[in-house]
Amino acid sequence: MAPTDRNPQLAEKISQMRLNIAPIVHVETGIPSAHFPYTMLELFLLTESQLDEMARYYSQSTPSAFTDCYPQTMNWDQPFLAKSQDGKSIPEDCRLSDYERLQVKMRMFARFVGMKGTDTPKWEYERQMEILKAKIDKSIEEEERAVLGGKKIYRGPALP
Repeated sequence: MAPTDRNPQLAEKISQMRLNIAPIVHVETGIPSAHFPYTMLELFLLTESQLDEMARYYSQSTPSAFTDCYPQTMNWDQPFLAKSQDGKSIPEDCRLSDYERLQVKMRMFARFVGMKGTDTPKWEYERQMEILKAKIDKSIEEEERAVLGGKKIYRGPALP
């Protein structure tokens, strides 16, 4: 019995993973990134460091003159994608897990190359809100601990 007959869903998924992806080339050099995935399977096998390298290659990590020269942007500078802040590790409840961050970056990259179905999913919005709440709670805790003579100290807004 052929594999397609034994498990048609698996056969369909394998067929989908063989779909080709047209490369996005750098605006100056006209050459795609060395890590560019040419099939859907290669896309799903990318590591976070490879995605980060492609974001740098396509001027998407930090805004530059070339960032908006592509049909889409990756928005890699989102605060919720950070692993650390000012060299300090961010508490686990105030950041995405490694797996979640990889999923988000893969989705953003897929949108960058023009794939359909790459809208931000509900779980991602909800997770961003959880992270924001945890950061606010942590900030309130730190402020409440900063007590001088029994009175709370207001240090004002954080400077950029």
